[in-house]
Amino acid sequence: MKQRSLAVLALGASLALAACTQTQSREVAANDASGYPARLPLTGVSLPVEAAPAQPEGGKWQLAGETLSFAVPGGATLLAMNCTHAPDGTAQLHLTRMTRAEDGAKALFALIGNGRIARLPLDATRAGEQGEWQGTMPAADPRLEVLRGGNRIEATLPGGGTLLLPASLEPGRLLAACRASDRA
Repeated sequence: MKQRSLAVLALGASLALAACTQTQSREVAANDASGYPARLPLTGVSLPVEAAPAQPEGGKWQLAGETLSFAVPGGATLLAMNCTHAPDGTAQLHLTRMTRAEDGAKALFALIGNGRIARLPLDATRAGEQGEWQGTMPAADPRLEVLRGGNRIEATLPGGGTLLLPASLEPGRLLAACRASDRA
């Protein structure tokens, strides 16, 4: 009986949320002279961009020096990875995702592939539609195993869209070389 009550409660909450519209999310409720709630439009509030950026067609992995990037040939880089070292010699993988960003934003960059799921912290380092997100983590971090295996990887940044990274052994090779360069 308790499970049925919970199911009914969940259904009711779902229906209540479904009844909300985009217009309602841009309004605030206030009481009119009779004390009855009334909707008032919010002014001076910037509205969020509705759709995440779409991935351009034809993106490929490209290795240039020690940086592995994903981009449409001749186009702007969408994702870049390279190996760096901390002052103590610890090998680190540095990730840069180019997509829109808000000033001071932080997010978890979700990677799904090779039988694994990882959420890697990134910080917005340049705001705007041509924004940039960056994060650095020790190359030995087990979350980075998502890069090994050669299968397709789905990479999602909230509000920045999803990249469908084609199957490649290059991300795993970069990670292995970075781990091997650890001097700590």
